[in-house]
Amino acid sequence: MKFLRPRALGRRWGQAFSIIVMVAVFLMLAVVFYYGFTYEAKLTPFLKIVSRLMLLYLLFSLARNIVLLVFSFGEYFFRRLDGNPTHFPMVSVIVPCFNEEKVVRAAIDSISKIDYPNFEIIVVDDGSIDLTLDLAKTREEKFRTRVVYQENAGKAAALNRGISEAVGEFVFCMDADSLLKPNVLKLGIDYFEHRPGLAAVAGSVVVGNATNFVTLLQKLEYVIGLNFHKTAQSFLSMVTIVPGPIGLFKRSAVLGVGGYHSDTFAEDCDLTMRLLMAGYEIAYCPKMIAVTEAPDDFWSLITQRYRWSRGVVQALVKNARWFFSPIKNFRNFSILTYMTLESIVMPTINFTFAMITIETALLSDVYSLFGQFFAGLTVLDMILALYCVWAERENVILVALAAVNRVTYGLALEVLRFFAVIDEVFGIPMNWGKLVRKGLT
Repeated sequence: MKFLRPRALGRRWGQAFSIIVMVAVFLMLAVVFYYGFTYEAKLTPFLKIVSRLMLLYLLFSLARNIVLLVFSFGEYFFRRLDGNPTHFPMVSVIVPCFNEEKVVRAAIDSISKIDYPNFEIIVVDDGSIDLTLDLAKTREEKFRTRVVYQENAGKAAALNRGISEAVGEFVFCMDADSLLKPNVLKLGIDYFEHRPGLAAVAGSVVVGNATNFVTLLQKLEYVIGLNFHKTAQSFLSMVTIVPGPIGLFKRSAVLGVGGYHSDTFAEDCDLTMRLLMAGYEIAYCPKMIAVTEAPDDFWSLITQRYRWSRGVVQALVKNARWFFSPIKNFRNFSILTYMTLESIVMPTINFTFAMITIETALLSDVYSLFGQFFAGLTVLDMILALYCVWAERENVILVALAAVNRVTYGLALEVLRFFAVIDEVFGIPMNWGKLVRKGLT
């Protein structure tokens, strides 16, 4: 057990105070929502039902955020480590590549600067038709790097090839467009020293090209929608996705569940779920950081998120059998239920309420009631953004972006997720959708 310095304890008690204040604010909002939605003078019977459902959903969202805040605080207060392991087992850093000539050298260079005494770099070129292979080979001798070529078989196959070539007890998987912080391996390995049941540590993904409206909103999404949730999940050792740009795995655990599979469009989510279903723990380390290149135009963003959404649904379907065994394995049932709620049920509800709101505003004079619904969700977003900006020392401009996110970027993503679910149900064909890299400067 590692003891905290007084200064660190002071910061964490400050975190505790902020949680108490935010819970109090959420409870006050619940009262406001309740009284705001009891005005039904102009509503038809159908709209009265809808307004009550909206109220229940808002109250549910409040309760959900309070639970996530409490778990997030528990992880922050009790579980964080200082990144000073006593042992340094061999780690194999695996970089799968396909047509990554603009970014592969920068990725290898960032790995070479890692402050860890015992690691190797394995670059797997998955049949690139540009200069990726040649550029990667220029780093072979200089940075103890092995470059492996294979015919194009997909990202999952490239990762599996890297794992098969690895000599390390642990494998660190990343994307070729990611740049790593020097302390990533020490931070990750420290988690494994203290938790023998751990199979993986998910890192924090930071948008490195937040230079326009589209990428700034993605930065907000990563801070609130991804990192905040992972912190809460980590308290229960049930992080649901180890992201492709940064994840440290126990090699034996990955091989034990069959490695990466190629039958979904979200191989990272699929592997994480299979590890969880096998009984392993998965943690999140917010200081284990990879800076990544986010799509900087709306069409590329939609292409990427559509693939992610369908891949998550595919991973859920692969593990759906645990829905029918709540008594035999309540942990797996709970994880699957939570992921279904977050990935399918809530996007569907948000989409449905948005369409009803738009239709009602266009066809009747009832504006204020349904405006309160989006106003309520926006207030929740802004409060969470304020907390996350404070907790992760991010730019305060993200709080202002949260004020418009719900009816712009957030709404677009909810629509996309809804149709991704529908398309997956009906088996609509799709392809991977390779993003064009520009490189981080």
